[in-house]
Amino acid sequence: MHVVLVTIDCGRADHFDGRSGLTPCLDSIRAEGATFTQAIAQSQNTLSSHLSLLTSNYLFQHGVYRNFVQCALPEHAIPFRLAERGFDCAAFTGVHFLARALADQFCPFDERFPYAGMPLAQRLRWALSRSDGSRLPFEQSVGDALGWLDASPVPDRFLWLHAFDAHMVYAAPKEHLRAHVPRGRSARPCVEEVEQRGWFHSGYPALRKHVPLGHFPARYRASVAHIDAQLGRLIEGLRTRGLWDETLLIVTADHGECLEGEHGVYCAHKKLFDTTVHVPLWIRFPGGAHAGEVVEGLVELTDVAPTVAAAAGYAEPLYMGRDLAPIAAGEAPARTCAFSEHVDDLLRSMRDDQHVWVETLPDRVNRSGIAFEEGTFFERNGGPAAVGSEASAQRLEEEARALLSSRPEVAAAWGEREAVDEQIAKQLRNLGYL
Repeated sequence: MHVVLVTIDCGRADHFDGRSGLTPCLDSIRAEGATFTQAIAQSQNTLSSHLSLLTSNYLFQHGVYRNFVQCALPEHAIPFRLAERGFDCAAFTGVHFLARALADQFCPFDERFPYAGMPLAQRLRWALSRSDGSRLPFEQSVGDALGWLDASPVPDRFLWLHAFDAHMVYAAPKEHLRAHVPRGRSARPCVEEVEQRGWFHSGYPALRKHVPLGHFPARYRASVAHIDAQLGRLIEGLRTRGLWDETLLIVTADHGECLEGEHGVYCAHKKLFDTTVHVPLWIRFPGGAHAGEVVEGLVELTDVAPTVAAAAGYAEPLYMGRDLAPIAAGEAPARTCAFSEHVDDLLRSMRDDQHVWVETLPDRVNRSGIAFEEGTFFERNGGPAAVGSEASAQRLEEEARALLSSRPEVAAAWGEREAVDEQIAKQLRNLGYL
């Protein structure tokens, strides 16, 4: 069996849902898998969300609310569990700090890589030298991953591919940029108009360019098209190697992105509206099971690890999520609500199919310096909640309180976390995180 997990940094659900016209490769195989239209990420922060995805634990359990820490995955993390089952595990991340932050948990090993033959917990360090600066193009990761599939002698494999191209400043080859980004110049830098409108931005030097305000959202669309083309290349590689039928392929995102001033945010992932935590989720199950199914109920990224575990034939009591296969088959209900938390432990939220309840935590430093959610209870589209829906707010708050007090043994499974070193801090600043 082969498990292939693809996480797209800043992947907005509405750009990968088959209606944007940007993802022909994914759209061409959509009927071969199950589509989950209401998948919710547990954070709008890269490291925090990936930890929740790989371990099926919430932020209040693993305690990672920033990208500025180095964290060892606990024993119940999906790569360790699969390794115990004899799986060969590999990770190809698109950004340097994510590789470092996971504390060398898993990576390829064969004669091509500097740390060949090392134990599982030491195999990610080689990735540090692969990127030019702090980012790595998705096409290089896909090429490396296909090469690893050819080199690995183990029949059961877990492959994680992380694409950073759709993260600001939105990278794509020239052919995609020409297709999606209109040419033109502005009389003043883009950042001046962003600041004039009061939209938050992360101070990227690229915003100083004299381009129209829509330049960077257009670049985002180009990056989505590029990622989709590389997904097609990956899928074709699985087919030509005879691996497709026995592959569990999961395509999702760690969080979304506000692009054009939604909720006062421009080209960044802040707040806990659907623009930042509603993510795509498409799963191709081995043997084509549940092909063509569309699940419109709520699910979470915490459900990914239990789905992988169940496909590999075991259960894990420290997971907070649930196996998505019975939900896709219509044999189990989707969630009634989904929980998310904000970077720096500033906000937490619970949402159902109509409403979002948000709590602002007291005595926290607002490092972003922006106004957060407009109220504590609102519609999923960000508008004010209708009069008479107070009971829904109370129910969502009660659900959040119950979740926060549950399963204390999960948090106990996590070890200590360390601050990142100055090298990683510099790269995080270059990426707009600091």
